[in-house]
Amino acid sequence: MAGNNKIALAICGLGSFAKRRILPALISCPNIELVAVVDRSMATSELLPNIKRFNSLDDLLRSNHADSVYISTPNHMHCQQTLQCLEAGRHVLCEKPMATNSRDCESMLSVAQKLELQLTIGHMLRYSPALQGVRRWLQSGWLGKPRSIDVSFYYDLPESKRPWAFRKEFSGGGALMDAGVHCIDAVRFLVGDPLIALEARMDALGSSGIEQIARCSFTAAGVSGSLRVCSNAPYSSSLTVRGDDGEIIVNSFAACWDAVTLKYVSFRDSNLNQEVMVDVSGTYTQQLQAFAEVVLTRNLNYRSAKDAWENIKIIEKLYEISHPL
Repeated sequence: MAGNNKIALAICGLGSFAKRRILPALISCPNIELVAVVDRSMATSELLPNIKRFNSLDDLLRSNHADSVYISTPNHMHCQQTLQCLEAGRHVLCEKPMATNSRDCESMLSVAQKLELQLTIGHMLRYSPALQGVRRWLQSGWLGKPRSIDVSFYYDLPESKRPWAFRKEFSGGGALMDAGVHCIDAVRFLVGDPLIALEARMDALGSSGIEQIARCSFTAAGVSGSLRVCSNAPYSSSLTVRGDDGEIIVNSFAACWDAVTLKYVSFRDSNLNQEVMVDVSGTYTQQLQAFAEVVLTRNLNYRSAKDAWENIKIIEKLYEISHPL
């Protein structure tokens, strides 16, 4: 185990995402020591000498190598592996989506609360300086009363890259579950609840029912909204919030690398226009640090898990009311 000022973290599932995003972020986390990974495909020579490789989560949990586990495995494994870790006395940071259905989400949260262990879900955009900046502008009242919020997330996910994502029993859904869950969480973070699903239209790939395109409408805290996601297009993401007095525009709002530009355009006085560039490359580091601080202080906080559970319930409703494109 790590010292009193650090948590000892293991990563379960060291795929391309964890290697590309989580490992680099951990370098900048003073309160986290990566002590182990659970991954059958890695050779011991690929790891630093102080990081132990385990072939299975069971093997890790029988050891005393970690007090916390970052779960970065395919969606359908999130619930079972989270419960395993919690029941073995480990705190958990689980990647999004929390689970493939709301029943599993409820089980995960219930066990974490019963055992008094931290459960955080990886909706990292809440830690993005871009979304935090938008939220401050909204709270400042510059826009007047918010009237609409529109969000889009396009990306390219070939089946060869993540085959399990094209099987509904493993993924829980297609582009809406994969990227749309980030968009829904961002909307709720910015304008609040309740988010009420109004309409959804999606394509579907054969009998799997895995959509690559979804177009949805909703209200969030009374603000009208639209959501567009597509998993077979070049990467782009955008977010626009319009109010009585102006609008906020963020291109690449979902980026967690380089810098993102926030624009405020006043409808009444161009002298009030703002354009700010923010560095978002530390987004994952901020999420990991927040998790570590909660574990170290024992100031357990289940807001993340409760919100992630609600996100899944919203997605289930959108699937329920969906019609073909």
